[in-house]
Amino acid sequence: MIPEVRITAVCGSPVRGGNVEALMQRALESQEGTPGVYGELVSLAEHKVADCRHCNWCLRRQSGGKRCAVEDDMAALYPRIEKADALILATPVYFGRLSGYMAAFIDRMRPYVHGNESAGMLRDKVGGSIAVAWFRMAGLETALLTMNQFFHAVNMIVATPEFGLQGGSAFSSLEGLGKREGDDRLLVLRDELGMAAAASTVSRAVELARLLKAGRRALENP
Repeated sequence: MIPEVRITAVCGSPVRGGNVEALMQRALESQEGTPGVYGELVSLAEHKVADCRHCNWCLRRQSGGKRCAVEDDMAALYPRIEKADALILATPVYFGRLSGYMAAFIDRMRPYVHGNESAGMLRDKVGGSIAVAWFRMAGLETALLTMNQFFHAVNMIVATPEFGLQGGSAFSSLEGLGKREGDDRLLVLRDELGMAAAASTVSRAVELARLLKAGRRALENP
């Protein structure tokens, strides 16, 4: 029996219905029709995620499934992350780095490193990174590496696409040259290589998640 794979894809753009969200939606849609694969898209633009206060509450005081002392929408997002077999993070590139929205989200994942109940819960899950830049040489790789560094910190397995070393990358301007055409706001959908890289990142995450789940099953039932 082929293991089921649940994907949680997190869009770190403040723009609702923008290029990053459109790219993520298409990447998830590329798995439609694949048996046993279930994907959901979480837009941080629709959630309140405050900064980590570095209060160390999570180190000693977690109980009853509560992960963090900060009261905001992360309380509802933590269970969805924990149920996922693969976590895909997508960000726009701002000044050569990821967005503030995505940075705050990653910082709030600290309970999975230090939490007295939740430390290690993301170990051996699969992570994939996707970034969208307005033009070439704007910091795509820096943004991807930052998200991958988070995956390494929580002992996740990083999925890399067929097209790209660190993750999926795409441009939101024509040919990555900072050019627009008419009123088209979703120029990322015209970046064929970028679209393929994003879809490949998700596909590779599914492949790895299945291999890991099948391996665990074999170890538990030799």
